[in-house]
Amino acid sequence: MKIARASIVWMLLLLALCVNTAFAQTLEFWGFADNRNKWYQAMAEEFKKIYPNVTINIRSFPYEEMHNRLQAALIAGFGAPDIADVEISRMGQFVKGDQVGFVPLNDLIGDEINNLYTGAATAPWTWQENIYGIGNELNAVLMFYRWDLYENAGLEHPGTTWEEFIENGKKLAATGVKTLAINDQGWEYWWIIASAGNGFFDSQGAVAADNEFGRKTLQLLYDLLHTHEIAMVAPLDAAYYGAMQADAFAVHLGAPWYQGFMKDNAASLAGKWKMMPLPVFADGSGAPTATHGGTGTVITNQSRYPDIAWEFIKFANLTVEGQIAAFNMANLFPTYTPAWTDDRLYRTDDYFSGQRPAEIISQVAPLIPPLNNSPYWPEVTDAFTRLVITPVLQNTTTIDRAMQDFRREVDRIMR
Repeated sequence: MKIARASIVWMLLLLALCVNTAFAQTLEFWGFADNRNKWYQAMAEEFKKIYPNVTINIRSFPYEEMHNRLQAALIAGFGAPDIADVEISRMGQFVKGDQVGFVPLNDLIGDEINNLYTGAATAPWTWQENIYGIGNELNAVLMFYRWDLYENAGLEHPGTTWEEFIENGKKLAATGVKTLAINDQGWEYWWIIASAGNGFFDSQGAVAADNEFGRKTLQLLYDLLHTHEIAMVAPLDAAYYGAMQADAFAVHLGAPWYQGFMKDNAASLAGKWKMMPLPVFADGSGAPTATHGGTGTVITNQSRYPDIAWEFIKFANLTVEGQIAAFNMANLFPTYTPAWTDDRLYRTDDYFSGQRPAEIISQVAPLIPPLNNSPYWPEVTDAFTRLVITPVLQNTTTIDRAMQDFRREVDRIMR
């Protein structure tokens, strides 16, 4: 009897050892953005302190390669990671057809949905009421401006309306400085039209880029370049920061994450910048902010460990410490609203003349219009850039003709 009991105890210990060994799990994570990958790597190291048998393998790919590789794996039915980052403008390609290759997160998020700024945290990765991704970046677009250049022109700031922006821009131009360096691929158009609450698509998924406000926005950008001549076409890549540091222009519109790019590429301008909300039109149309960019983290339906994958995503995205780490490491303002009351979020920023960026972001955040996604996002936005924004801003076609060409292309795409 003693031998039998000893054998049972030994078998139980052996079973426990086997179970413990079986619980050693390695999850694959695919990402494309260096700043997010570094943050997630730090989170994986902290997560391992709680789950010592779990390893999160963070793999980085170039932007195009990662999204294309992920789509190919989902279509093939094998080879996908457990977790992946999906950039906002690429989400549309993953929700086409009858099957979506991601795990719905609605029930997993549960009541925490009340602690999220959903317009940035879940809406861009939601399709047909299913939440497939969670984003941690509240990308409230603000206006960054060179206070010293405006002061030299006898001005306090660029203006609170677009009409005032133009008048102040004329005074600034008299000193030899342009207001904006406008990207003829469409960034400024996107930010301004997004401030109207419709963006490229309406709430039903129909194309809205060529509506009345879209035309008004395009006319504004055209006038800044060609009628008032107070803006310039933006140089590309490193040349843009060269022009910025040469005082060629005084204003940049951008989301909080872009502040890190400015600090890295135009460090010599520290203390010469301030930030304020976007201008609105004098008739009240538009909003003093919009959203730009964003990345949502998803669980693929090929994951062997979807439960632990969610625990990791929750650990990074639905905790104050995880969100403060993202803010400190990558200047990502949190979508997790409990973090908004944390004093660490409201540090002063010497690059922006001692302002507290979080104070301005948190003030305008409730005014960010919702972003409407669509399975046709990549094709429609590409068509609008190609047929409307670039030729209009390059003054090779008219707005009316460009919009007509675009609508014909939309009809073809939808068919």
